[in-house]
Amino acid sequence: MKTSIVILTYNQLTVTADCLDSIRRCTSEDYELIVVDNGSTDGTVDFLKRLDNIVLIANKHNLGFAKGCNQGLEVSTGDNILFLNNDTIVPTGWLTPLIEALYSSDLVGMVGPVTNYASGNQQIAVDYKAIEDMESFAKSYCEQRRGRVLEVRRLIGFCLLAKRSVLEDIGHFDEQYGLGNYEDDDLSLRAIRNGYKLLIVQDSFIHHIGHASSNQLPAMNLQNLLIENKKKAESKWGAPIRELIEKDPIRLSLCMISNNDAKRLEASLLSTAGLVDEIVVLDRGSTDHTVEIAKRFTRHVYTFTGKVNYRLACQFIHKAASEPYLLWLQPGDALDPTGQRKFAGLKLSLNNEFDVVSFRHKNELRYIIRRAAGFLLPREVDAVGAKPRYRYDSRITI
Repeated sequence: MKTSIVILTYNQLTVTADCLDSIRRCTSEDYELIVVDNGSTDGTVDFLKRLDNIVLIANKHNLGFAKGCNQGLEVSTGDNILFLNNDTIVPTGWLTPLIEALYSSDLVGMVGPVTNYASGNQQIAVDYKAIEDMESFAKSYCEQRRGRVLEVRRLIGFCLLAKRSVLEDIGHFDEQYGLGNYEDDDLSLRAIRNGYKLLIVQDSFIHHIGHASSNQLPAMNLQNLLIENKKKAESKWGAPIRELIEKDPIRLSLCMISNNDAKRLEASLLSTAGLVDEIVVLDRGSTDHTVEIAKRFTRHVYTFTGKVNYRLACQFIHKAASEPYLLWLQPGDALDPTGQRKFAGLKLSLNNEFDVVSFRHKNELRYIIRRAAGFLLPREVDAVGAKPRYRYDSRITI
């Protein structure tokens, strides 16, 4: 398994040299180095041309962080892509825990280390004063936290490791953010909305100087860049991006009507039980093991005998359910692992402005309905014409 390490440079020759030297001294895994220079004028490009085993892309002008990272990604050959700032110093053993965490689950999409300098949860307190003492600090700190990870909603782009397959799924960095800022927030939001987990790897530490490239901009220009990119992110996503990243997933009740559907009901509940907040099953007089199976998953099992029409059954479930959203499935509807991941992302994607969400089951639609919008029967959603409405057909198949 190869890791493609993509590094952007913009002047700061000494900083870049120290970064590359630390990678070569302290990295035992299979990797390739890809350096994208964004128009340096201090001899950085000539220095890089003299180095062996580096793929160099030399831009004539500063094309920005997102564009540069995407250029590196396009020529990379690794299974994993690591975006690394040039103002970092890595200690021995830094990459192994990142890769291990990245492949600890199919649901993990991106990971990042802890550091001395970053915004958010990745920054930790350090006690070294000189860079010469960083290595011993990192070794001691990481040994005490071997195997620990912290799931988060946001990772910072100073050191970001992603599976290539995940970047192919969610897309590359959004180049509208120009010179930089908010492109890592944007990528994080797309990852979690696609159901991928983001992890801080607590037994991987790297030293980060911070803002080596952006500090070359005048203070006013940097402040304007932050303001403009914040506006771009809000315009793209329809709300402040940090609020969307941190929002809680919607809570929903799984609603099912059964009648002698033991095996099919069990398949549905097995695939969705961990994704919903409540399960409500109304049984219409089954004579098989349907009720017993339903009770394994929920205490909200109601049995009616005699003739009960569909509308009355739905009305009863609507009153019995307690969560803000109702997910209506039929026995036999089941999510595969990809569908489970995307459904988790769907819960994070929704805001309360959506009355109805539709997604596809073969040639039929299934629905999530917001209770506060008024009572809408699943079979009558199209006739009622609920608005606003969010179609999810192309992303989840059950």
